[in-house]
Amino acid sequence: MADEPKTEPKTEPKTEPKTEPKTGDDDHLGEAGIKALRSERAAREKAERDRNAITAERDELKAKTQTADEKALDAAKKEGHDAATIEANRRIVKSEVRAAAGAKVSDPEDAAALLGDLDRFIVKGEVDTKAISSAIDDLVKAKPYLAPAGKARPLPGGAATATSGSGFNEELRRRIHRAGG
Repeated sequence: MADEPKTEPKTEPKTEPKTEPKTGDDDHLGEAGIKALRSERAAREKAERDRNAITAERDELKAKTQTADEKALDAAKKEGHDAATIEANRRIVKSEVRAAAGAKVSDPEDAAALLGDLDRFIVKGEVDTKAISSAIDDLVKAKPYLAPAGKARPLPGGAATATSGSGFNEELRRRIHRAGG
């Protein structure tokens, strides 16, 4: 009995669930693996829909049973959370502007000041770093005098770079000339 060949169970006709299409990454799974993956994705999507429905129902029931004081407290908490989030995002945007402007502008603080209202870089509660980079590029094109003065080059020892000034050999020549040699 142990030597009998195993037979595959009969499967239902294929119906494609509304999940992500097959990608090149799925090729190594084989047909059974792809079917299992699609089944898992469909189950996950259903679970997410169920969770969202339950959460909405819970929030609705909570709102119906709250007293006026509880509603006011929740509104105050939400307002405080929103204000803190806005303030934090503003700080993040300013930091992102300074970081993005670091190599493109001689003084990154100038870029933050010249870009004006930095709130425009907050989209749906997230910082749009691509828009920041693009705005800095546009700023440097419009005001080329903001760009760093010299091209960065390695200093002797290769530990740092200089944006202006002279090279190591030129400095040695000046010192030798001053010493009378």
